[in-house]
Amino acid sequence: MDKLQILFKLETCISILETTENVYVRKQLELIAEALVKDWNESDAYAQQIRDILNYDETMNNLDNIRI
Repeated sequence: MDKLQILFKLETCISILETTENVYVRKQLELIAEALVKDWNESDAYAQQIRDILNYDETMNNLDNIRI
């Protein structure tokens, strides 16, 4: 399951729980969804920083062009 599918399933569960009286479970699912999005955003930003620092695309291109 990818990130969008996970988020979609959580949002579906949250919307279903809005029709019930189980506020605790709904709030917990909302907190989980928010934490996942925050973590994914931080991970994506960190990965981008690493790519920028290492000049990833150029490095991979250079490695592809190495002849031994």
